[in-house]
Amino acid sequence: MAAGTRTTGALDLVVYGVAASLAAVAVAVFRITEILGPEGPAVTVGADAASAALGLSVGATVDTVSVRAPDLGVGGRSWMIAAVLLVAVASVVVAAALMRVALAVRRGRVFAGGATRALAVIAGTLTAAVFAWPIVDGMGRQHAMQSLGIRFETLSMLDLLPLLPILLVAVAAAVLASTFAQGERLQRDTEGLV
Repeated sequence: MAAGTRTTGALDLVVYGVAASLAAVAVAVFRITEILGPEGPAVTVGADAASAALGLSVGATVDTVSVRAPDLGVGGRSWMIAAVLLVAVASVVVAAALMRVALAVRRGRVFAGGATRALAVIAGTLTAAVFAWPIVDGMGRQHAMQSLGIRFETLSMLDLLPLLPILLVAVAAAVLASTFAQGERLQRDTEGLV
């Protein structure tokens, strides 16, 4: 009974991981189709830029406006597609690594099932994505705004505050990886004593 439950739990984890990966790929395909479409990608424009571009009076208030950039060139579309692919690849890598960690835990072989390497991969992937995505996405948005005749604030690419939770997960995964590495060393030492 316990072996059946352990196998079922492991299969559930694989199904969830595969489903998350397929969802990430589906979202990427949808977004890339939108970027390559004749209407162009949707770009969110801030309040100041939207008010100036729309010619709104001083008393009018606008938070954000989502506009299409049909005249976006190949360079801008390439940057936007690269940002989408970066997120999709990072999602699939993290899902696969999480499945590896979960399967090691389910098998009761936490310190021998590659869980340490998988946690390090999660930490590295999330850290790289947090620092690379704003720049790659920002380059695409910059091209889109220029094609619309709207000034783009370059420093907005460096706003990492919305990505702080992902960075914290990366730090937690790195701490867990070092903890698991210590556990592997302790397990090797104790097995050598027996």
